[in-house]
Amino acid sequence: MVKETSIEISGIGFSAGHFVSEGGKCERLHGHNYQVSVRISGEINSQGMVIDFRVIKEHLRLLCKEWDHRLLLPAYSSQIKISARGEKTEVKTPDREYSFPSKDVLILDVTETTAEELARILAQRLGEILKQNFPNVHQIGLSVAESITQRATVVIDL
Repeated sequence: MVKETSIEISGIGFSAGHFVSEGGKCERLHGHNYQVSVRISGEINSQGMVIDFRVIKEHLRLLCKEWDHRLLLPAYSSQIKISARGEKTEVKTPDREYSFPSKDVLILDVTETTAEELARILAQRLGEILKQNFPNVHQIGLSVAESITQRATVVIDL
């Protein structure tokens, strides 16, 4: 008897800039064409599915669109200091200073804008949506890949 079934979706992504601080210094500003994939597990519903693929794609695209073509910055980094002043956002690291148009910047509730943290945020946000509308869904595994050889995956239970 089947207790749990999973569906998987990939091919959704976003392009964004970031940098990460390590050991008291920061990487250079750079970007990735991030790819997001998700595995959703749950019970098959009365329509014979865990959840409609189209529903997941729609929600993932909307979440990724918020981050697309933005500079992702960490709100809680000990090395990266951010000062938003109207139309400009100024960023200071131990060895660099930047000024960006505020509309191009997104400050996330993380200590670093790593693939692990991006995966965690996306999984939590998708989980909140699914928990409210799909009680048969029990688990989400969401991956954020920076390249074809580097990916971070987070698994959350709903």
